[in-house]
Amino acid sequence: MTGTLTHITGVACAILRREIEALQSAGLINLQFRYLSSMLHMAPARLDEQLQRLVAVERRKGHPVVLAYGDCCAHMLDLETDPGVARTSGINCCEIVLGRETYRRLRAEGAFFLMPEWALRWREVFEQELGLKGENARDFMTDMHTKMIYLDTGLMPAPLAVLAEVSDFAGLPCGILPVTLEPLLANLTAAGERIKHHA
Repeated sequence: MTGTLTHITGVACAILRREIEALQSAGLINLQFRYLSSMLHMAPARLDEQLQRLVAVERRKGHPVVLAYGDCCAHMLDLETDPGVARTSGINCCEIVLGRETYRRLRAEGAFFLMPEWALRWREVFEQELGLKGENARDFMTDMHTKMIYLDTGLMPAPLAVLAEVSDFAGLPCGILPVTLEPLLANLTAAGERIKHHA
């Protein structure tokens, strides 16, 4: 996606910011991205509103838009009806990063995924946003999942002490899965190519 798509604006969840910036630094993509807080996932209506407004602003400027998002709010599919808007493939950020096959295999095994940004903010996510605490948290997590997997994109040291805390909090073992940025790069590139095809 280098060289030919500089006019396209990327709009992404901040949970992917570190990874996208690494691809930019490596010269693998040269889109300019705008980011929205990952905590908006806890308020889908607000995410919906902010995404629609941001995409509308960029489209009025004549900029095509690549959305680095999963199925994160009610009107996400509506945004894609504009031929100048294309979205990454995947139901959430973890599938976008892992690729469909790996994500679905691990999900079928009962995995709960932790991206680096949310791992560092786990108390905010679980306790403040989801209202999970104590035995309530353990019961919920162990009913729904068999394990936790931290997706180690290699851009920061794995926060081992934090992961131990999350594991104890959720009552689940927490493993570390090294992942490359190739699926994310391929996903973003494919979205850009879809825009070029409709241009």
